[in-house]
Amino acid sequence: MKKHILISGAGIAGLTVANFLVKQGHKVTVIDRSPSFTKAGFLISLKSFGVKIMDELGLTKKLQEESSPSETVDFVETNEEIIQSIAYHKMNENIERSVLISRGGLHHVLYEAIKEDINTSFNTTISQLEEQSDKTKVTLSNGSTIEVDLVIISEGLRSATREKYFRGCQLEDFNTLYVGGKLNLYHTKQVGIFKIYIDVNKMLSIYPIAEDQIAIQCYLRSTEDLSTIKNNAPTILKNTFADYNPEVKQLLNNLLDNGLFFMDKMGMVNATHLVNGRMVLLGDAGYCPTALSGMGASLSIYGAKALAHFIAKHPDDILTACDCYNSLMQPIIEKFQTNAKNNAASFLPKSEADLDKFVNGFRAADHKAVQKIMTDPIVLTKDQENFLLN
Repeated sequence: MKKHILISGAGIAGLTVANFLVKQGHKVTVIDRSPSFTKAGFLISLKSFGVKIMDELGLTKKLQEESSPSETVDFVETNEEIIQSIAYHKMNENIERSVLISRGGLHHVLYEAIKEDINTSFNTTISQLEEQSDKTKVTLSNGSTIEVDLVIISEGLRSATREKYFRGCQLEDFNTLYVGGKLNLYHTKQVGIFKIYIDVNKMLSIYPIAEDQIAIQCYLRSTEDLSTIKNNAPTILKNTFADYNPEVKQLLNNLLDNGLFFMDKMGMVNATHLVNGRMVLLGDAGYCPTALSGMGASLSIYGAKALAHFIAKHPDDILTACDCYNSLMQPIIEKFQTNAKNNAASFLPKSEADLDKFVNGFRAADHKAVQKIMTDPIVLTKDQENFLLN
């Protein structure tokens, strides 16, 4: 029996599950607080099972068209001395290939694939949810009401609906500031050769993604509240990298003056249960592992496929489908949130002593050791890949 499913939040997780549900023949309504969608967005690396699931959706060609070249990444010290140089084709020998793409580009691919098959309402959020015997009555911010079989909440890290209707959820402040941006600038750097500076309490990445574009990302340890940070963003960035070489400082100045950038404090959602009746948390709204896990986008895509898988497996029992989804996801969430904490400890060293320890160990690592550090933590078990419950 086909269902009417409401998806609140049309980000990567929401649109991925919408793609699968449409293929299953369900009626899908998508709402989003944004006035419209754009292709703008910071850079992400879609890896492993995330790429495989995009293949299943038949979106590989479109994904490649939106992607940026990625050949080598050099981890360096602030004096430009290389710590470790990693070739992507070697690093991905034992896993599904990785795809470097802007968040907006990935979003565009997902939306274009189904925009004619879903009902979409912009500038719209959930005002109230009321559980009925076999349906959920949803009052929307535009005053209209609909009755649906399932509400998928994929509103992001700071989901208002999660805060209102899910108990036992905690938003853990990762005490790390993330800045991601893109700058239109002709340059002489080799496209696809990336540089990542490792330093005490900070990491700065520079990605030449086209001959006239450079993407910049940085992570900074910070205990300041988000409003204070956003009000002082230019000063924070300039002061943080004041002792870096002139080229880096000029790039950051250009980004602040002429580029597009996104800034947020990173966090993780600790949810004891992803399901409340006919409401289910998906993506960052339920388990954001932070960008430091390296798998935020892929995990959102995986969760979307898992939820759709169990809905197809239990077509007449939404509640059982959601419970199966929750059971599958909980250990995976714990794994990737642990990865994020471990990566923060390694790649954002808290002291000079920690920095020296990391630099010396990473520099001495051979190919197999580097592969173990970079790719082993992002691999799922065969049962998890096939959505099998223990």
